[in-house]
Amino acid sequence: QRLRALFQYKPQNIDELMINAGDLIYVDPRQQSEAGEGWVIGTSHRTGCRGFLPENYTERAHESDTWVKHREYVFDTASRSFTKTEKEPNVKPNGEAHNLSMSGSITNVLPLQNTALRRGVLVMRHGERVDQVFGKSWLQQCLTADGKYYRADLNFPSSLPRQKDSMKQFECDPPLSCCGIFQSSLIGEALLDQEVTVSYVYSSPALRCVQTAQHVLQGLKLNQKVRIRVEPGLFEWTKWEASRAIPKFMTVAELVEASYDIDTSYRGNFPLSSLVPSESYEDYVSRSSAVIKQIISACPCKAPLPWFFAFPAVPGVILIVGHGSSLAPLTRALAGLPSRDSRDFAQMVQKIPALGMCFCEEQKEENKWQMVNPPVKTLTHGANTAFNWRNTIMED
Repeated sequence: QRLRALFQYKPQNIDELMINAGDLIYVDPRQQSEAGEGWVIGTSHRTGCRGFLPENYTERAHESDTWVKHREYVFDTASRSFTKTEKEPNVKPNGEAHNLSMSGSITNVLPLQNTALRRGVLVMRHGERVDQVFGKSWLQQCLTADGKYYRADLNFPSSLPRQKDSMKQFECDPPLSCCGIFQSSLIGEALLDQEVTVSYVYSSPALRCVQTAQHVLQGLKLNQKVRIRVEPGLFEWTKWEASRAIPKFMTVAELVEASYDIDTSYRGNFPLSSLVPSESYEDYVSRSSAVIKQIISACPCKAPLPWFFAFPAVPGVILIVGHGSSLAPLTRALAGLPSRDSRDFAQMVQKIPALGMCFCEEQKEENKWQMVNPPVKTLTHGANTAFNWRNTIMED
């Protein structure tokens, strides 16, 4: 039986059920032997809690009031008959055989939400980087006298990917911290929970961005299935590079050797040689606008999903992992909005946290985009400063 609460009831005893007006309650008539006169034992549809409640606080509700829509499917049946193979009896788990009774064959099974899904572009800043926590001299803190890397703090990565040249390159191209790796995996898991279909992944050539993309894909369980396209045009505003030079990034071959899932067949729209040190704000906005348009044109409306999907291709999300400076120029250009004023651009970027993101969704009209809420919530956490027990606990 299904009851609807007419009034709010606040429990007087620990075994009573808290209800609000309008709550729906499940009541099993077979389990009412313990209830006294005027009382019933019910389970709240809203909270899942079970307990005693006064019967006169409720009324009978219709069965359909508690129906829950979980998912819809569209079954597309073909006109052809089953082939001989398709007429073979299926085997049930208990070993019994049964014949299919349908005269047509099910050619695809599509969740309804995917049939209506339009393309989306998720632009994301990379996770927490080590120099953001330990400063520009972070590398000196974790190098031995003979130049070998060791983990000086648990938030340092457990190891650094191998490069052919000196590890000094990591000073200008720092990796994620351990917290940054965790953040990225957490975002991927959240996207998976929301059933977000990521069909393409583009990343800035900066190591922290490639690592973020890698761990987001791992959280989505898409690593080794969707490859990362390294796009030099997604690198941040070069004016902000402290060395006034373009960093020497890890090559595609080095990234592959370090077990990153890189699309080795992809050729960037902007070669590294095209990045100009200390570029003007107008040049950076122009570069961002050009690269997002080329990415969109390279990713068709019907995205070719990996082989492991049983249903045909559907529109999906294009994930772009860049920098704090990437979010506004890429999304505003895609949505047809004017660029931000250069005077407040730096202040705006400072407000974008690790894994900050913006989402654009394609409208019914082709090449029309609108900024909407991202498919997952933001990630907020507090600072955890370094702790020395000797200086703190033992000092007089």
